[in-house]
Amino acid sequence: MSPTKAEPAVDDCPLPLPQQRRNSLCYAGFWCLFYFAAPVTYVGATHANLLKEIGCSDTVANLPHAFYQWCTACPILLAWFFPQPKLLKPLLVTALVAMATVTALVALSLVTGASADVVTGTVLLFSAVFGAANGTVFTAMWEVVRRGTSTALRGRTMGLAFGFGPIFACVGSVMQQMLMDREPLTKLSFDLEFPMNYFALFAGAVPLISLAAVLGSMFTVPIAEEEEGPGRLQNAIHGLKQFFTYPPVLFASIAYLVVYSGGNAIFENVSLHAKDVLSNQMGDTQGIQNFLRFSFKAVAGLALGLLLAKTNPKMTLLATTGMLLFGMGWALNSSGYWYLMTAGLLGAGELFGAYFPNYVATASSKSSVRANIALLNLLGSFVGFASVFYGWLSDRSGRVATFYAAASLLIVAFAFLVFCLPSKPIPAPEPSQGGGP
Repeated sequence: MSPTKAEPAVDDCPLPLPQQRRNSLCYAGFWCLFYFAAPVTYVGATHANLLKEIGCSDTVANLPHAFYQWCTACPILLAWFFPQPKLLKPLLVTALVAMATVTALVALSLVTGASADVVTGTVLLFSAVFGAANGTVFTAMWEVVRRGTSTALRGRTMGLAFGFGPIFACVGSVMQQMLMDREPLTKLSFDLEFPMNYFALFAGAVPLISLAAVLGSMFTVPIAEEEEGPGRLQNAIHGLKQFFTYPPVLFASIAYLVVYSGGNAIFENVSLHAKDVLSNQMGDTQGIQNFLRFSFKAVAGLALGLLLAKTNPKMTLLATTGMLLFGMGWALNSSGYWYLMTAGLLGAGELFGAYFPNYVATASSKSSVRANIALLNLLGSFVGFASVFYGWLSDRSGRVATFYAAASLLIVAFAFLVFCLPSKPIPAPEPSQGGGP
């Protein structure tokens, strides 16, 4: 469906309520598909384990996440040079097609028996493309939900997407475990050896990402008359000014960078360390870790959606950061099978990646949402250096040292959130010219 002109408002969204609900369901369905392919689309643990399988060091195994983060800076250019709301869906679909294509390329390198260097290069290319494309999807989706649903509907929208979506990731994780080893409860396995198990994993993600592209084309995006003009320079200048001078947006973005570095970049080392903790008690536990990661996320997603609806945006930031900190404490104080619970706790806290952007989007003027979220991604690109640091520190001082480093960052972030952010951010004023609604 093509973009529509603004109609009588329901709450703070110009779309009629049925269209808002349709956008809400499309948004939730999109994330369900994306979550189903999570072992592949979440660049990090799976890719690190794949590179370890072909003999790479911890430093190299952490590079996919680093490449992914470095390339998330690319969408800021798209936000500045293609700010028109009518281009949201073309950008979204193009990015998803690129992601499906490079996923197929990784599968091809595995099934053809390519050398370790070629597979490593292909995985790093995959990570870079996903960083740029997923960053584009991320910014576009936040503008879609900001424009296409009201504030009153947004809590339920996010509850659907990030409550039910992770259930699909749990199903995908069970499939991953059956590809890598035996599923512990049913003892079922596809009995595939390396590299065919990883080939099946990546090849299976291609149609899921392609279906997400189809669903992404079905959003209805309202456009006000005065937004039809380009206004690129004015929008860019206003976006930069708002991002760096409006305290709720700036402070939330700084906290996001610190939380991301402490609570997400560490996941690769947490996953790799499981083999050392479990020794010979279990085989490959990637699927089990992802199942715990996303099952906890499903419960947390429903709870956080309710928390947002009943309280304020700041509470969800404190809740997710607190869960990540608890997860790192668990990693440092658990042993045996209990260690695997770390993946679940970090998975629940990982929803900071949804609620920090929600805070920034809420605090932004409508005309600056995409630019501000893109700038948030630009800051997130620096998390790539945290991944490299964790890999370097792990090779020299052991993985436990990286856990202490991550926990320290999360403590600093939690304190910053408590003292520096307002509970209910007031949206920044619209510019007097250059694209305000």
